[in-house]
Amino acid sequence: WARPSSHAPVSERRRRALALWALLSLDPHDELEGVPDALRERTLERLQGAAQAARNVEEEVISGRYAWIDALVARARGAAPRAGTSRTDRIDRVLLHPVAGFALFLLAMLLVFQSLFAGADPAVGAIESAQAWLQDQARALLPAGLLSDLLADGVIGGVGSVIVFLPQILLLFFFIVLMEDTGYMARVAYLMDRLMSLIGLHGRAFVPMLSGFACAVPAILAVRTMERRRDRLLTMMVVPLMTCSARLPVYGLLIAALAPIGGGSWWQQGGLMVAMYLFSTVLALVAAAVLGRTVLRGPKVPLILEMPPYRMPHWRSVLRSLAERGRQFLSEAGTKILACSLLMWALLYFPRHDAPASEPVALAASEQRAEQLADSYGGRLGRAIEPAIAPLGFDWKTGIGLVGAFAAREVFVSTMGVVYGIEGDVDETSQPLRDKLREERRPDGSKLFTPLSCLSLMVFFAIACQCMSTLAVVRRESGSWRWPAFLFAYTLVLAWLASFAVFQGGRLLGFA
Repeated sequence: WARPSSHAPVSERRRRALALWALLSLDPHDELEGVPDALRERTLERLQGAAQAARNVEEEVISGRYAWIDALVARARGAAPRAGTSRTDRIDRVLLHPVAGFALFLLAMLLVFQSLFAGADPAVGAIESAQAWLQDQARALLPAGLLSDLLADGVIGGVGSVIVFLPQILLLFFFIVLMEDTGYMARVAYLMDRLMSLIGLHGRAFVPMLSGFACAVPAILAVRTMERRRDRLLTMMVVPLMTCSARLPVYGLLIAALAPIGGGSWWQQGGLMVAMYLFSTVLALVAAAVLGRTVLRGPKVPLILEMPPYRMPHWRSVLRSLAERGRQFLSEAGTKILACSLLMWALLYFPRHDAPASEPVALAASEQRAEQLADSYGGRLGRAIEPAIAPLGFDWKTGIGLVGAFAAREVFVSTMGVVYGIEGDVDETSQPLRDKLREERRPDGSKLFTPLSCLSLMVFFAIACQCMSTLAVVRRESGSWRWPAFLFAYTLVLAWLASFAVFQGGRLLGFA
């Protein structure tokens, strides 16, 4: 047991020190089960030899440990000589580069989100078609009335509102699991940590926030990759501020409605859409900075990562993870979304009034629906909140649209179609609905939907979290109703203040 030379390789000195420490931890009279007799005798001989030589074994162990630490520090500083450059190091030189690495990451995210839209659209379309077919079958099999409407619109529509999220959720988690299994997720967190830490967010928050541009539901589920509860909560509180795809139909309808017929070039409309994206992104970053220093204040924890080597993903574990996460969404978050869908259906359906027998059939198809909606509990709620939303430039009909949008933001468009008695399927491209919005007047004869009021409404939609699916998932991930209640309250107050500033400030400046 000669003392290792100071010029011996560090790994050799470490092995000797640890081996000596292991030997000294044994008693000469201990029985080593499962150890061959020859190895046991050699071990005991070396123990006795070290004791007879009276060497300072503890000092040897400490010396070996410090040598190992010195080697690690030298490697971290880049001072340790290397026999060669590994494949992982060569890839990291590109992917961890401040400029090239960030550009490649943005390109990867662009491909991910393009895949989310392109890959999920056929599945979403198939789900919506199946939902419409089932609703038609339910109405055909059952006589018109409460049971038929409950089954078709309440149950089937509610289940469809849950399942329609599944393609995007599974696709997003597929890419996240791929990045984790290949070792790229740790590089992304390291690359983004400096930027995100400036506003109090964790480096891993960047992927959920980008995912929020597609849908807040899978984006909030993606916060599970963060270890600290404070980081997860802070990210969940700002992800809904990102402009999700459900807001796009509302923006498209309002931008088209405020543009005069045949006027407004495509780049002006596109520029306004881009401005809404930038507005929501900046607002989310500011909200993260404020919440991180107030409600969710906590010590800044440096990002400590062990960079795993790059490797091919294990496809069986990827599929198992996707199946588990899909099951969790359907069984936990999905049940809450279904319950909220049924509640919103009931609010917009009851109380029910049958049309008089003498009423013309033509009126029963469109105007009766509008009257029924206006007299429903949801319609009454819209009238009740009119005093609160009037300073924002909205009337009670817009209030009904806001109440209906709580089921899903894009429902605002179809709800407004019902309010204004538009026949047939209604979406953001429906010219009759656009014309109705342009022609709508206030009691004093002035236009209701002006460029200023439309901008105020878009700002409100950009901020307020009136999405029950998002709130249900926040409840699931946070384990309490406290945080979804806080999310709903703070975004609602912030949306009201911002819309008030836009509408009233614009009027003071002379804008119509």
